Amino acid sequence: MSLYNRILGNPFVYDRIRPFIVGGVDWSPLYRNLESGPDDVVLDVGCGTGVAHEYLKGFRAYHGFDTDEVAIKAAIEKTGGPNVNYECRVVTPEDVARIRPTRIVLAGLLHHLSDDDCLALLRMCGSVETVKRIATSDVVYLPRHPISNFFAFFDRGKFVRKRPEFLVLPEQAGLRIIKEEIVRCHPTNGRALYLMMTLEPRAGTRPA
Repeated sequence: MSLYNRILGNPFVYDRIRPFIVGGVDWSPLYRNLESGPDDVVLDVGCGTGVAHEYLKGFRAYHGFDTDEVAIKAAIEKTGGPNVNYECRVVTPEDVARIRPTRIVLAGLLHHLSDDDCLALLRMCGSVETVKRIATSDVVYLPRHPISNFFAFFDRGKFVRKRPEFLVLPEQAGLRIIKEEIVRCHPTNGRALYLMMTLEPRAGTRPA
């Protein structure tokens, strides 16, 4: 891993320094789109340092997966508790079938994955009949937004896309886009823009 990625992957830098640089980070719109409640089982793929727990209003169980050992350690220390489970590895179809989530969070994840990997992940998310809602958020290249595009260019993700290139992925994976919107990373001071998608499985697309 490069020095650049090690610095940006440090939990303190990610949670404190990065928001300062971009003018603050507020994930409230993402979690409003998720609509999680006390009866829901939440699957957080790419959970990072456990930021979700600053915004989740309630859940019956929470499962966070991330391949970053340092981030997972920070998440366990910060947000561990009853009905909360973290695992440092790639989530698998067997995990999804076992967990049977009702809500899935993909926060800042798709721009780290190739098209093929995105499609595999989105299809996996829609493969279990319990899933009601999938919420995503990613940096995006946008016309006439040079400052936001500057931050997107220096993001650790290698697959930052233009808006139409993101929007075609759920459709190809058999998911329906309920809502898609461009949101500032902070409602008043944010310099970076994110594409947020709210998704649900299409009827008849789940495996028998």
